[in-house]
Amino acid sequence: SLSLSRLHYHSLPIPGPDTTPTLSGGSRCRASKSLGSLTGRFCTLLASSEDSSLDLNYACSKLGVAKRRIYDITNVLEGVGLIEKTTKNLIRWKDNSGDSESANSSAEKKKKK
Repeated sequence: SLSLSRLHYHSLPIPGPDTTPTLSGGSRCRASKSLGSLTGRFCTLLASSEDSSLDLNYACSKLGVAKRRIYDITNVLEGVGLIEKTTKNLIRWKDNSGDSESANSSAEKKKKK
């Protein structure tokens, strides 16, 4: 199981929309808008929360992006089993404390009953 400590996002700074690098014309540079860069900033924001949960509206305003970009990130992270939705706009790190063998043995026991 993947854990946050393996991802090393907890040591990255959380740049807000006002600290994003810009081109000479004043628009944000393309690299700062990339999904990879945004995912790193999102994970850092989530890691910095006290209870390992994050309100998606807060994330949108803090990162300065549209909600659809946040949904792109959460859909992938949820798909690979790292986060889960607790309510419509609240996500948290998924508890992966159990290994797959113990989960499989629990399922087997339930089947037998």
